[in-house]
Amino acid sequence: MPYKGETPAITDLISGQVDMMVTMGPAIVPHVRSGKLRALAVAQPTRFSTLPDVVTTNEAGLPSVVVTGWTGIVAPTGTPADIVHKLYAEVVQVLAMPDVRDTLSKAGGEPVGSTPEEFGAFIRSETQKWGAAVKQAGLKPE
Repeated sequence: MPYKGETPAITDLISGQVDMMVTMGPAIVPHVRSGKLRALAVAQPTRFSTLPDVVTTNEAGLPSVVVTGWTGIVAPTGTPADIVHKLYAEVVQVLAMPDVRDTLSKAGGEPVGSTPEEFGAFIRSETQKWGAAVKQAGLKPE
């Protein structure tokens, strides 16, 4: 059943209107921790540090099911490299702060702090992977 957002889908899951859903960690972690929902698996290569008792899809016998939700900070094309690296250095400092890491962890996030080059390569690989999946499925924008 398609939803107009994650919140109504989670609400219907908690109320029993739907039996299961696939979603990202930050939105669901509080409900799993409270016992309102049960996480079946995390679709990433390693266990989720916020929910260490939840198996990975690989451990559950589904090794090809790997979906990583992520958030990043980007700058417009053409931003001078020195500015990009200065922003990167500041972000890494913020992500290293214990209170920031704790807040993100409690919300289900795991800060990474990749270099701009690593993040660019990651975005390209995600675009290629999901672009191929969309094409193979024959999906079209509405």
